[in-house]
Amino acid sequence: MKKIFAIAVFCAVLVLGTVSASAAANVVTLMYHSVTEDTERLGDYTVSPEQLESDIKYFMDCGYIPMTASELATENLANINNRKVLLLTFDDGYDNFYTEVFPILKRCNAKATMFLIGSYIDRYGYLNRDQIFEMAHSGLVEMGNHTDAIHHTPVSLLYDIYNDPYTMYDVIEDVSRNGAFIKSITGYDVTSISWPYGYYTSFLDSSVKRMLGYKISFGTTYGVNYFTGDTSVPLKRMNRESSASTQWVFDRANKFF
Repeated sequence: MKKIFAIAVFCAVLVLGTVSASAAANVVTLMYHSVTEDTERLGDYTVSPEQLESDIKYFMDCGYIPMTASELATENLANINNRKVLLLTFDDGYDNFYTEVFPILKRCNAKATMFLIGSYIDRYGYLNRDQIFEMAHSGLVEMGNHTDAIHHTPVSLLYDIYNDPYTMYDVIEDVSRNGAFIKSITGYDVTSISWPYGYYTSFLDSSVKRMLGYKISFGTTYGVNYFTGDTSVPLKRMNRESSASTQWVFDRANKFF
């Protein structure tokens, strides 16, 4: 009982935080990929369902508000001023998001954003159209863009492609095409993007937002976000490795190390 009380007090202090002169929120964006019970597959980009559920419950018990990416981008900042926001983001579109993650989201009443690679949809091991439609209409999951052909490009070539004025527009077309494909499945506009491997240029990122109407983007720079409503640059994320405990992830997010 004393331990529960101590945790409650500890979390209450974190949630109250320091009052800022201008509206802002502390946003922790956790980055996941695959979630499985197969312990042999656990690693830097694969966690167990128990770890995911533990993360969600602990952060929420400590006052974090789970939101989707585009909800954060369009939220009236006054509503989350001095609050702590949790973004659960998943890359690639593994089918265990439907079998393992979605049931957890429903149990916890938590929201998440799945960034899809268009050509992976309906492939073995990845989400199919029916699953994507169901989750997109659940009120718990936003479907975002993780590009398509660009994601298959060798990492060593991405910066050359991004910085070439001719091929850069091929990237924008790839984002546009992938977004349209996802919309054809869900019926909803796609307004969030996660850049493959975290690679982007400022010009490319701003062009996608200006030309295609994207509201928010994400890289892989490790850290948390002091969010003032500015979505002009990609938000930071914290990759969730299976070797870390929920407590470690939480402490790291709150900069207690």
